[in-house]
Amino acid sequence: MMLQEAGEFANHLKKVEKDIRGLKTATEGMLMSAKSVLSAPLPRVYEETAGGKVVPLNASQGQGQVVLPIGGTDFNAEELAKISKETSKKLESEVLAPMERWMNAYNLVQNRMNKLESLRLEVDSRRRTVAKLGKKVDLQRARLPQTRAKGEYEMENTIKVLQHKESKLSACRQSFKEHEALVYHQLTNLIRDTVWLKSYLSAVLRVEVEAFQAANVALGQMRAAALPAPSGVEAAPVAASIPSSPEAIAAGRDSTPPQLQQANNVARKLQHANGASVAVSASALGSKDSLYTIQDAPAAPTHRITAAPVQAYDRYGEQNYSRANVPAWA
Repeated sequence: MMLQEAGEFANHLKKVEKDIRGLKTATEGMLMSAKSVLSAPLPRVYEETAGGKVVPLNASQGQGQVVLPIGGTDFNAEELAKISKETSKKLESEVLAPMERWMNAYNLVQNRMNKLESLRLEVDSRRRTVAKLGKKVDLQRARLPQTRAKGEYEMENTIKVLQHKESKLSACRQSFKEHEALVYHQLTNLIRDTVWLKSYLSAVLRVEVEAFQAANVALGQMRAAALPAPSGVEAAPVAASIPSSPEAIAAGRDSTPPQLQQANNVARKLQHANGASVAVSASALGSKDSLYTIQDAPAAPTHRITAAPVQAYDRYGEQNYSRANVPAWA
């Protein structure tokens, strides 16, 4: 019954291990894809110069051939690669390796259980042989008045064989008892260790949270890139046109065009917790002809969630699956 229930737990563990390895691979792929994509250059706006030549917009304004990456100038690509590598290493050492050791110990117990079953069958076979020889000795002893010396000789030979078989049976029983105690001890340790699976799942979530928090920091400031405006187009002072008080907002809502009301709402949402607001140009907010405006972009986080403290937990050690006494968990 212990081995059967341990086997059911092993099936659950295999499923969880498979999902964790899939999550590990997906995290690596996501971080490395983000590194590759955010390191690529942003598309540039081109315009025609007086001589009929088409050049990038920043070059026509005398700023030279400036190529901005998608992640911006404060994006740390190498940090993402480092986070991906460290996350995989933590998942392997803190979660997947202990799970694999538990499965190896379970497989070892399974093999020893098969040997124990073979010993049980051998003990049963030798017990039947001894019982059969004992009945034969009783029958020969009962026939001694008729068989005389010949019967005594045959009975002595049978007794010798019986004694030999009894010694074999005794040794086999002793081996069975020792092996049974060993299997029971190892199964007990395995079953006691199953309660740590919840801690390993918690460790997976903790490692993933820490990885994505660090990756979020490596992305840099969450704001629109400072792209140059086309020639002859002046950027509207959106931030200056936003009312500062609720009364002013209510009074000016009706007189403000719908497009500018929408721009004002977006600009108010782009203020940071430290009091510094992000300056957004009218071109960044989008116009009626824009297919992608800043409203389509995800909202920037205002605070970061700190990792919750995780209680220390014990790892599986191969020495715990021996016949020696197992120390209490710390």
